[in-house]
Amino acid sequence: MAARADRPPILPRVGAMIGVGIVLVLGLIAAAIRPDWQVDPIVINLPSAKPGRPPQLPQASGSATPSMRPLPPPGAPPDLSWIKWVLLALAIAALLVLLGVIAMRLLAVRQMYAARPDDEIEVTEDALPDLPTLQQGAATAEERLLAIGNPTDAIIAAWLALEEAADASGVHRRPAQTPTEFTADVLGRTGVPSEPVRTLLGLYLRARFAAAPSSADDLATARRCIRDLATSWQTFAQAEAAEGRP
Repeated sequence: MAARADRPPILPRVGAMIGVGIVLVLGLIAAAIRPDWQVDPIVINLPSAKPGRPPQLPQASGSATPSMRPLPPPGAPPDLSWIKWVLLALAIAALLVLLGVIAMRLLAVRQMYAARPDDEIEVTEDALPDLPTLQQGAATAEERLLAIGNPTDAIIAAWLALEEAADASGVHRRPAQTPTEFTADVLGRTGVPSEPVRTLLGLYLRARFAAAPSSADDLATARRCIRDLATSWQTFAQAEAAEGRP
């Protein structure tokens, strides 16, 4: 049995992004709690002007009314120190949301690669699945591909139809097998080429776990794979009937 796929190259990059986000959060906290910057003023000694006679201002009479009233002394400026704490909280919240999204995508990618089967399908029992049941499952899968408009939902529904057929084919699923692995195992027991099975399974995993939706080309490829499986099973059934096998 071939080894499972290596760890996806995206995982180290996601881990580095999470590390950078943590460093940014710590930097923002340190910048908020440190004391204010103190800058010493620069003193420049300029030559003093020669003393002269001050100009004489006209004396106002006692009966004259002043043209302007004295301004009241300025009050204390408002305390705006809370603004930096609000901005710090918003920045930390945004970074935490970003890290949460990255962590969720990382978990989805890990699940996708964990569910990917080996390149060679392992067959541990001699029991063969019931071909008519699988043929009916392929027909149902193709009907779902044609009936569901969204390619992503259609591919997922088509694979689930094959899972239902595999479960009813007479082969017992091992406790350690997932439904996806069990379905790939059952399809491989029939002797069909491995290419349509692996291609269809890859389309299903991408439709279920990838962020980008499936395309119309993916839908056409899935339909071609199901038709190839149905054709192979039809050929096997005709050969068994010609040999007189039940």
